[in-house]
Amino acid sequence: MRFFLPFLAAAGLLVSLGAAADDYGLPSIGQPADNALSPGQEKKIGREVVAQLLAAGAISDDPELTEYVNRIGRRLATHSSHAPSHFNFYLINDDSVNAFALPGGYIGLNAGLLLESTNESQVAGVLAHEIAHVTQRHIARQIEATQGMTLLTAAAMLLAVIAGGGNPAVIQAAVTMGVAGIGQQQINFTRAHELEADRLGIATLAQSNYDPNGMAGFFGRMERRSRLYGNRIPEILLTHPISTTRIAEAESRARNFPVRPISEYDDYGLMRARARVHSSEQPSDVVRYFHEQQKSQPDSVAIQYGYALALGRTGQQTRAVEMLRQLHESDTGNVHYALALSDMRGRNGDVDGALTTLKPLVPRYPNYAPLNIAYAQALIDIGRPAEARAYLLNDTQLVGQDFQAHELLARAADAQDHDAEAYYRQAEYHHMRGEYAAAIYKLRTGLRLPNLNGEDAQRMQASLARYKRECALAWSAEECRDRVEGTVRR
Repeated sequence: MRFFLPFLAAAGLLVSLGAAADDYGLPSIGQPADNALSPGQEKKIGREVVAQLLAAGAISDDPELTEYVNRIGRRLATHSSHAPSHFNFYLINDDSVNAFALPGGYIGLNAGLLLESTNESQVAGVLAHEIAHVTQRHIARQIEATQGMTLLTAAAMLLAVIAGGGNPAVIQAAVTMGVAGIGQQQINFTRAHELEADRLGIATLAQSNYDPNGMAGFFGRMERRSRLYGNRIPEILLTHPISTTRIAEAESRARNFPVRPISEYDDYGLMRARARVHSSEQPSDVVRYFHEQQKSQPDSVAIQYGYALALGRTGQQTRAVEMLRQLHESDTGNVHYALALSDMRGRNGDVDGALTTLKPLVPRYPNYAPLNIAYAQALIDIGRPAEARAYLLNDTQLVGQDFQAHELLARAADAQDHDAEAYYRQAEYHHMRGEYAAAIYKLRTGLRLPNLNGEDAQRMQASLARYKRECALAWSAEECRDRVEGTVRR
């Protein structure tokens, strides 16, 4: 229940959406579930929850981990009934073992789940399960199944499905918070959703050339762990109830698919080690963990990589640089080694070395967003903001999809005393994170700059009008004004 408050906000948003549905002019695609929640409303709810999670720092901002989770997610989504562009995948800064699907294709995977897995197919199995929840519109179907449900109860149902996945204890939590009317019929319905998500997810795994046993393997691992540790039940079992029958059914379904070569990415181990370092609240504990692991696995590059990252987080950059330098020299084409070495050299004050480390890899990985972000960052740090700006703007896909690119563009503009450009980019950074009030505030401030030229003014005014429209759709015109005024007062 760690993210219960943001989910409550999503439930509250559902109430406002229901009350003002006519104002949106949302299209109907004729699905029965649309009577309860349209696809447009689902997208708005999911986007709002993600914005709150971003603002709370719950979503990892590490480019490599974000790209890794999305790479797996996009591969799976290619074999679902929805286009990959319908989905957004996030790594959650939480070491508990869990995952969730939000309305509108927003899927979260806790760092703890990646750490608990033993192979990539297990991670993919959980993501495939969550993708199925989205493609089958289980939240909308759950609400539609209970005729006569009030908006408040529907909001609680949404909350329970998101946070609970059918678990009666989580549904009861919603009831104890003052919302009644969620009975055994609804609980059974969400259990049916879980089985449907299993069936479709296993098929997606097999079609994506992952091990179709990945889902059953991971849930079986969690079920065994729950027996070993008694009351310390993995959180994913609270949100995705497991039984031996369900695991057996999943194993049986997996056997129905023909045996074929399994294809997993070769950076699974590195990203698992990276997630351990980034999700830990006690860096010294992670140093001790990797130190002990190195004794039993001295040849593991993933352990060495994680150990170096952990040392860097505890201020031991010089030692970390040496370890990463050795890894990099052993495989100069490994982009993760280069990125880590560059970052650590920069932290150690060697900005020239940070840039030099990355430069040979730029032409080899032209579409790898984490490298592009890091290279632009290094150019700014070394005092070449104009080059950083030109480099980023040349990558239209990155600028169109990654809010970190706009943060760097704002820094580059600020270093060149281009105040109007800096405000414009800061606004787009907040806009892409769903922070409409902050985005509008930045544009209004930028429009008050002295000596603002006509081109910059026109660009900011166009964006301001667009942000206001989107803000009013997300909340309401009045709520949008209140939030902007709250930003100004802060």
